[in-house]
Amino acid sequence: MFFLIDKCIVRRYNYIVNRYNGKRYTERGYIMENIALTEAVFYILLSLNEPLHGYGIMQNAEKLSNGRVKLAAGTLYGAINTLLEKCWITSVPGENGDRKKEYQITELGKKAVLSEIERLKELVENGEKLTGGWTK
Repeated sequence: MFFLIDKCIVRRYNYIVNRYNGKRYTERGYIMENIALTEAVFYILLSLNEPLHGYGIMQNAEKLSNGRVKLAAGTLYGAINTLLEKCWITSVPGENGDRKKEYQITELGKKAVLSEIERLKELVENGEKLTGGWTK
């Protein structure tokens, strides 16, 4: 079942259980789907701890990743539209006459980032356990 809340489509939490460890992540009675984030989405969300416009997000993602992640405009704005639909980010009202739209992470977005960090920690721990005897 899908519901429209604050322009966001969410599923009723009774019908979804997290695939990774059986935990339910709920926000106001609705589940946040726990899926692996792409690097682009992960760095976009990390960049939006304070309001930023598109070009600022591109610069910040590149800086945070030590130049490894370079977001193209199409990738960035496609991801932004998806994140707005999921209510993981919100559009921040600009000052009068300012044409640049700024975005900021929401509480749901922060929960998605924290969930991804936990998932990545588990991957690293398992990898280190199983490859501990390997040599470089």
